Amino acid sequence: MTIVAAAATAALLAGCDETMMTQEPASMVTRAPATMVVDPGFEAQLNAFRAQNGLQPATPNAQLAAAAQLHAEDMQRQGYFDHVSRDGRTYTQRLAAQGYRSCWPTENLAWGQRSAAQAVVEWAGSPGHRRNMMLQGRVEYGLGQAGNIYVLELARVC
Repeated sequence: MTIVAAAATAALLAGCDETMMTQEPASMVTRAPATMVVDPGFEAQLNAFRAQNGLQPATPNAQLAAAAQLHAEDMQRQGYFDHVSRDGRTYTQRLAAQGYRSCWPTENLAWGQRSAAQAVVEWAGSPGHRRNMMLQGRVEYGLGQAGNIYVLELARVC
């Protein structure tokens, strides 16, 4: 990877974590369909990374997936790339809108990768994203994808 490509990739990856969830006003609650599509290549790559680091596998969660999918679609539709939605909501507010409660939610974003599995590889090479994927304990995840925008919500179950 060239220096320019590496810099561009780094600019298109974003990772965040928070320790507290905030309540969202009922007027801002948006629900996604209850169905969830699990990308087997992604899940295998994520859990191989976790196993290499002595961690138990992450398991899919429909509420996390709904929040991730809605955010990916919103970013694609409105042409932005950020942890904060255009309406000002943070990922913890988007998770709360789906009814998900956790003591340690995190979010990774990627844009431009060929697949969600490739996003995992690139996240693993970025300290903040890597830390998010290395949550200790029982961990659940939700993956959202819209075009080549990927949103990964991870949370430790308390």
